[in-house]
Amino acid sequence: MWRAFKKNKLAMVGLWVLIVLYIMMFAADFLAPYNPFEQSLKHSYAPPTKVDKVYKVGDFEKKIGSYVLPYTSYVDKLDYTRKTRQLYFPSRVTVEYKGELITLVMNDAKYFVRTDFPGKVINVSDLEFTLKKEEYAMVNNEWKKVSSSSEKTKYFVAGVNDSVLTEGEAFIENNTATAKNVIFGKYGFKLGVTSENEIEKVGLKYSINYIKYTDENGKKTILFGKDLLIKDFDYKYYPIKWFVESWGPKKKDYGRVGYVFWIIPLKYHLYGVDNYDNNPFVRLYIMGSDEFGRDVWSRLIFASRISLSIGFIGLAITLTLSLFFGGIAGYYGGVADELLMRFTEIIMSIPGFYLLILLRSLLPLDIPSSQVYIMLVFILSFIGWAGRARIIRGMVLSIKRNEFVEAAYALGYPDSKILWKHVIPNTMTYMIVTATLSIPGYILGEAGLSFLGLGIREPSASWGLMMARAQDIYVLQNAPWLLIPGIFIFVTVLAFNFVGDGLRDAFDPRALG
Repeated sequence: MWRAFKKNKLAMVGLWVLIVLYIMMFAADFLAPYNPFEQSLKHSYAPPTKVDKVYKVGDFEKKIGSYVLPYTSYVDKLDYTRKTRQLYFPSRVTVEYKGELITLVMNDAKYFVRTDFPGKVINVSDLEFTLKKEEYAMVNNEWKKVSSSSEKTKYFVAGVNDSVLTEGEAFIENNTATAKNVIFGKYGFKLGVTSENEIEKVGLKYSINYIKYTDENGKKTILFGKDLLIKDFDYKYYPIKWFVESWGPKKKDYGRVGYVFWIIPLKYHLYGVDNYDNNPFVRLYIMGSDEFGRDVWSRLIFASRISLSIGFIGLAITLTLSLFFGGIAGYYGGVADELLMRFTEIIMSIPGFYLLILLRSLLPLDIPSSQVYIMLVFILSFIGWAGRARIIRGMVLSIKRNEFVEAAYALGYPDSKILWKHVIPNTMTYMIVTATLSIPGYILGEAGLSFLGLGIREPSASWGLMMARAQDIYVLQNAPWLLIPGIFIFVTVLAFNFVGDGLRDAFDPRALG
């Protein structure tokens, strides 16, 4: 049978896909770099994290291995579009202040690429920049300043104000209709315009107001921008590493631990970022994040525990009911056959999906996800056993007329022993094949109910529930990575069908020669 199965190449591919998926399911704690329930609103709808290998500052470049920079997603207040930007946290800043070179080195910066720090070196525990922020509007080809303010920051945003570190100031232009409308609403009277169409462009200028630092002795010093010139800088980066410490609950003897196969405590995860200073902006999302900033990959593999296990558990219940009703009806016949088969026909006459929704709607909507999972298993099992029971009945009717069954009956064996020792085992070929082909139905059933809001509920995760979070035109346009669970559903269902076809070929007597 194994030789016959291996001849089906698609079945072998499906088998290996399922092996990988179920390994992922059992080892979810080890494979997930983040807690699947941990939210980070700084990374809402963040795309897959950009991984860099070359460290660049001005003309300086050096290959240092895979690393990530801190980043954040935010809604731009000028054009009201969501953007994701990398952040530069200075680890070293060399300035010329009143003719003297001063290098400020952050104590908590673990990794340095350059160590030849020029000028007077001061180790600092805190480094804060105050930027002068000015808004401009272009009217009649002339820039007019409409507002001025200051803001404190410890980082610089790539593509927004990072050129302050290299050029001393940053100027960003924006000519979107939304940005013009915002400026017109705030400063139209000051500009002397009657319509946002008179505003040609909007500009935002950043420059250094002053730098404040705290040295190792706790002394605070301010370097004023009018006497300040930034000469060079380095920024913090965070290496990607294998086997990083766990995010799990604290255990006395292990520290923070996760679990492999739910029982083996493990202090490390497969991969992650060395976030040595606990920077809240540092994340490694290989499949992006959802609207709450939760790691899609971590939630995906934890969701597989529900989506992949529900098929086997539900199928076990379905097969038990099918064998019980079909076996008794086929073996005993008569009144038992009539009653049991009429009942199965009533179940079969109700459309499966509508029966699924009806049974789920009879249950309270606010019950915990663990109870919802158990209820889904029983509901999916209830609607799936009737058709198989009728097929098993027909097979039992045929098998019980064979000589070995009649011989067992003539020897005085009890009916229960004949049924479960001689008759039912001869239906196993059919049961194995139909079981493999039926598991996708349970996965799709759970996914459909969760997608409609009748299945697994937040904060738990299943592939169907994750797909439900993607039923938004905004997601389709701006966060397509939230559709990845649909790909996993498709691949899993396809793999089970391939394996089912391979088993059917393997059990075919003609294939066995």
